[in-house]
Amino acid sequence: MSTYLVAFVISNFDHISETYRGVTQSIYSSPTSKDKGRSALKNVVLTVAALEDYFGVSYMLPKLDHVALKKNQGAAMENWGLITFRDDSLLSQDDEDRHKALKHKVMQNHEISHQWFGNLVSPKWWSYVWMNEGLATYFSYVITDLLHPEDSVMEIFNSDEAVHAYSYSSFFDVRPMTYYVETESEIMKVFDIISYKRAACVIKMFHHAFHQKTFVQGINRYLKTFQYSVVSELDLFDSIQVAVLENPLFQHQHWKHQVRHIMLSWTHSEWLPIVSVIRNYENNTITLRQRSIHSKTEHWWIPLNFATTQSPSFEQTHVEFFMPPVMEHTVTVEELRLQLGGRDWLIVNKQQTGFYHVLYDTDNLHAIARQLQSNHSVIHAMNRAALFQDLAPLIERNEFESVDVLFELFKYLEFEDDLTPWSQVANTIAFFDNNLYGTTAHSLFRQYARRLVTPTFLRLFHKDKTEVVTMDILVRTDILNMACRVDLPECLDYTHRLVLEYVFKNINFESDYPDYYAIHDTILCMGVRQLSDEEFQKLIDLLIVADLNTAMHDDLIYALRCTRNHRRMHHYLNVLVGENFTYNLLNERESMFYLAYVFKSNVASRSTIWHFIDQHYKQLARSPHFVTLFNDIAEFVQERQRPYFVTLHRNIDTYMRAEHLSSKEPLISVDSRRVGKKIRNGEEFLDKFEHQIHNWLLKELSPAGSDDTYAASFSVGNGSARPTSLLSTAGSIVRSAIGV
Repeated sequence: MSTYLVAFVISNFDHISETYRGVTQSIYSSPTSKDKGRSALKNVVLTVAALEDYFGVSYMLPKLDHVALKKNQGAAMENWGLITFRDDSLLSQDDEDRHKALKHKVMQNHEISHQWFGNLVSPKWWSYVWMNEGLATYFSYVITDLLHPEDSVMEIFNSDEAVHAYSYSSFFDVRPMTYYVETESEIMKVFDIISYKRAACVIKMFHHAFHQKTFVQGINRYLKTFQYSVVSELDLFDSIQVAVLENPLFQHQHWKHQVRHIMLSWTHSEWLPIVSVIRNYENNTITLRQRSIHSKTEHWWIPLNFATTQSPSFEQTHVEFFMPPVMEHTVTVEELRLQLGGRDWLIVNKQQTGFYHVLYDTDNLHAIARQLQSNHSVIHAMNRAALFQDLAPLIERNEFESVDVLFELFKYLEFEDDLTPWSQVANTIAFFDNNLYGTTAHSLFRQYARRLVTPTFLRLFHKDKTEVVTMDILVRTDILNMACRVDLPECLDYTHRLVLEYVFKNINFESDYPDYYAIHDTILCMGVRQLSDEEFQKLIDLLIVADLNTAMHDDLIYALRCTRNHRRMHHYLNVLVGENFTYNLLNERESMFYLAYVFKSNVASRSTIWHFIDQHYKQLARSPHFVTLFNDIAEFVQERQRPYFVTLHRNIDTYMRAEHLSSKEPLISVDSRRVGKKIRNGEEFLDKFEHQIHNWLLKELSPAGSDDTYAASFSVGNGSARPTSLLSTAGSIVRSAIGV
């Protein structure tokens, strides 16, 4: 038994118990909370039995206790036979919603899964933490999904685990899953997003690739062979290897003896692969290219599977072809045993079970767009979402060939009733909206986006509240944000009403969305946009007298910055940091950093803030944090604003020198590469695509009707027998479309 799994609990707690299959499970809590553990007791009894059946290995002790603590190091700890939880994760709360209750079940099942992964079989050293956490994370979702198929638990896996695993390299230090550590601080650091979320996604990929039954047979062998012992990753891989060789389906596969090498290519790589699928319509071949999302040279054994127009078999997710760890590999359609005509679509990575991005040539994207517009349900919702997730890096880096095909892909969205694709579209819509701001195409784009989002918004927000599915709250927030930002009247009226009720009638709309602050903030922000002058002034008056330590003060500060009216924004800035302010609402440091936040988060505010700084820099410059603010927003100076910026910079520099004012950092040079850095990509986007977008939108929205436009949009680039046109294979991992 590993020493880190030893635990003692000494308390005057009471308990409830149930014995099933010779295992007594108990929920321990304070006597007054005993009955709140009944839901958890039912869950843990079901879960232990289900895990025994699923892996074919019995729980190894006569008892398993679950203890609800007021304080716990982390949310829970999987001590062998004595799991400790923070009490709110184990005991049902009176106001607990369905989503939170389901998350708590997954957490409980994660700790129970550790009784097999980590306790019964332990890694030799902390370098293999992912073998504990990745397996426990993934199979906690799998087993919860088996017990509660009506709750779509794997959708929560995608939103809570996979999305972060795909984006981790944008925010964290990157390392391989298997990573040598020695000191205590190094050990603690590997309990991270890579060990939990990325590892879970890699395990999911091979669970599907090797056939789920075969993979579980390998896990069974692993647990039985190494029970009460310690292992390295090779012991796991070799157990899976035996199961693969026993599967008749794989007997003729050239990779059947390569399981070690296949899996090592994933556990010892740092980044994530992008697979480009480039069809040659003349000789019926497919060129596969792989590269890391980073410039580092890494290659993987990548499990591929295929869906086509003639065989849209999205339910079969096992590997059909392993791309070897080389930069480029060309295969014929016949080698892949695909029926694929020139106008047919091809989709790789069914249900996005593989942990990689896929890019397609433009002609294939047109073919996919045709299918989406004629009957989008033929393509699995996960793959519809993956299309937008995988294209997002190309879009934000201006590395796509034609905006026409992107807008053709968007067209079907007005008929999209599954929220999964919408979760991936939201950032792209925001990217276009931000970058087209102030152009002649902007109003046309918003008109087009309103058409797309209206049916989904009305379905989610204009029905009986009993139909609200709380587990979709984050996507609902995206829909609400998207609809209001493109000025959908129903959205603006909806948020406006809720804000007035909240501020003036003390009706807390959070009762509809408990514990989800994202939608709370979105409602406040979007609702302020529709305020009348009188209503806006009333909110300002309330802000001035509000107690600084209340939620209402914070909500008002946050919401008022969302106005797009220049006169109101100027008034708001005067209240916050104007001539007569005394840091009553924000302290000196907060006020400067908050100005930067308003500038970045509200594109419509930027010209007003520049004008405000121009008027008040003599007062603002007396804050030692002012230069930090100025340097920060200088990164958003457009090329056409350069002369204005140079003049303002000179005035500020001259004044500060004359007054001997100090600052936390030196004033940025007007020639610094930082000036305009954050806006440069947007300017390149407009130079390259504004005209194309404007023309496409004019045709699409012309009152003559859509039939002629629809026909014209597919008169070229339709997957016919012509030389392939290649999408750039460059791209970065998906992240928020623009850092504002």
